[in-house]
Amino acid sequence: MKKIFLIGICLCFFSNIFAQKVLVLENLSIGKSYKFVAGDVITVKTSDSANKVSGKITEILDSSFVISNYYVFDLKEIAVVYKTRRSVEVVSISLMAFGGMFFVLDAVNNVINKESPVIKADVTLIAAAVAGVGGLLQLFTKRKCEVRKNKWRLKIIDQIHIKP
Repeated sequence: MKKIFLIGICLCFFSNIFAQKVLVLENLSIGKSYKFVAGDVITVKTSDSANKVSGKITEILDSSFVISNYYVFDLKEIAVVYKTRRSVEVVSISLMAFGGMFFVLDAVNNVINKESPVIKADVTLIAAAVAGVGGLLQLFTKRKCEVRKNKWRLKIIDQIHIKP
């Protein structure tokens, strides 16, 4: 009777646990890894084509994953995974917006104060430089991770989550 009661209690607690498949991109030489779950945006390039495929991961299977309910990729097909660097992207967009706002606000301030050159050369130079740095940072928003034995590798694991 006690065993049945303990088994019942264990089943109640374990009913709140479920496993989710996770796509892991890892580099063991530098100790870096990225996890992708269903719903994350990913950009990949296969070894047999030069086209990039980008979209949301809709499903992760045992040895493959589906992008945008249309493209099915086996892990062995993937040659490159492009990882988006959110922090660099935010800084880049912020710098470009700040450069434009600085230029416009200074021009509006000069019109309100009735100053003779509405658009000043030094303000234009500073705003262009800040927006240019933000534009250059756009080049560094995607990290190219080449999937090889010695570099990056892809694998799918089961990650256990506990429902609250």
